[in-house]
Amino acid sequence: MNFNTHLEKTKFAIISALDSDKSVLISEFIVILKNASSLLKADNFSFWIDELQKIDHSEIPITKYAVVDAQKSWNEYDSSRTTFGNILLDTCEKLFTYWQQDDLCSTQGQFYYYKDKNTNLVFKESVFGCIQYLDRAMNRSTDTQFGIALISDLYGVVIVDDLY
Repeated sequence: MNFNTHLEKTKFAIISALDSDKSVLISEFIVILKNASSLLKADNFSFWIDELQKIDHSEIPITKYAVVDAQKSWNEYDSSRTTFGNILLDTCEKLFTYWQQDDLCSTQGQFYYYKDKNTNLVFKESVFGCIQYLDRAMNRSTDTQFGIALISDLYGVVIVDDLY
């Protein structure tokens, strides 16, 4: 099989996973990310692989809107070696960090929810790098470890009525 065939096979695995229930979607994405990492010879998927493997699937916030948006994007996407990895990373961020259509920063960039693993403080960051803290200000030290903000983390600070 040539490289482009592998990309197409991975694309169809993503589309299939997006049509599954939440637990299967997450399990399939772990496999897809590992395969993509090997195929693209890249380690930039390790954050998502680690987070998805460590967190109970019921705690990962996924919105119906994010799933539908990802389905549309992947159905329209023409696989390309130069863009595949970035599109997959973008999909992971949209799917696994509670993406709301109307949650925009001042520059109209979508917000994604994370937490500081050392302090468990929740914050949201836009695609343009705008950060809003949902708790008190965080210490931005170099040893800060970030993770996905879980449903239980988000429940006290944002409305979570549209979860997948």
